[in-house]
Order: sequence, then structure tokens, then C-alpha cells
Amino acid sequence: MAKNSTTSSRKTESAPAKALVSKPVSTPVRNSAIPKATSSVAPKVEIRREEIALRAYHIHLSGTGGSETDNWFRAERELRGQI
Repeated sequence: MAKNSTTSSRKTESAPAKALVSKPVSTPVRNSAIPKATSSVAPKVEIRREEIALRAYHIHLSGTGGSETDNWFRAERELRGQI
């Protein structure tokens, strides 16, 4: 019996190398509105007129203030910042 020439000279062919293709990454879809961030702002505490007037007076005495209105607004800002 004669050998089949095709079987003896068969080349082993390797499968072509697959190109590395990155798959698209899916991002989950939000079907609802974006929730609002919770605010860590302290509740407003009412500042009495007397407290503002006293602080404005101390600003005036310190010599670093301005007009009466400027001292009043500065006193309000300072008192609200402390709370």
C-alpha cells in the first residue's frame, strides 16, 4: 500500500492570531433624576438685634470699623459665621 502523499506532507496550520479588540464597556443607565446632595448646613439660628448692635459697637470701639452701616453688616457676617 502506498502512503497518501497529502497526509505525510501535511502542514500544521495554526489558527490566525485573533486581534485583541477591546469590548465596549457598558455603563448602567440611570433612569431617575440624580439625587440632590444632602446639605450639611446648620439650621439658621436667629440672631437678635441686640447681639448685632453690641458686636457693631465693639467693632466701632476697636477703630477698625467703618461707617455705622459697615459695622452693622460686618457684625452680622461675623455672628453668622460663628454659628
